Amino acid sequence: MIEKYPNPSIVEFTKLLTDIVRMKHYTVVVSLCHRMELSGVSHNAFSFNVLINCFCQLGRIDFGLSVLGKMLKLGVEPDVVTFSTLINGLCKHSKFSQAVSLFDEMVEKGYQPNLIVYNTILNGLCKIGKTERSVRF
Repeated sequence: MIEKYPNPSIVEFTKLLTDIVRMKHYTVVVSLCHRMELSGVSHNAFSFNVLINCFCQLGRIDFGLSVLGKMLKLGVEPDVVTFSTLINGLCKHSKFSQAVSLFDEMVEKGYQPNLIVYNTILNGLCKIGKTERSVRF
């Protein structure tokens, strides 16, 4: 697909990346995203979310947060999925205080958390012994 001219749309690439994620080949997706960028294919919010998910699954939340920074720099608006993916990755890797901070930042910026984000944060707060804060949620 990368070698086709003209390049297929980001939608077509994202469908392929999503299928590769379903097979749990996260490093392949990261590599393909890099090759796409080198060939001039521009990401959209959905493809960036797929990439963030891969980094979180690989335990590289720092790279996922870097992708968020890249999104903002390029003017690609993150969405609730972007934040929930990062929050879930942080909780999955026992970085609960960072997850709560990101949640607070998300709400502060006007993003409406979905049920998955609330459940992830509640679970994280309970795991670190902050049940009083989880009850306030």
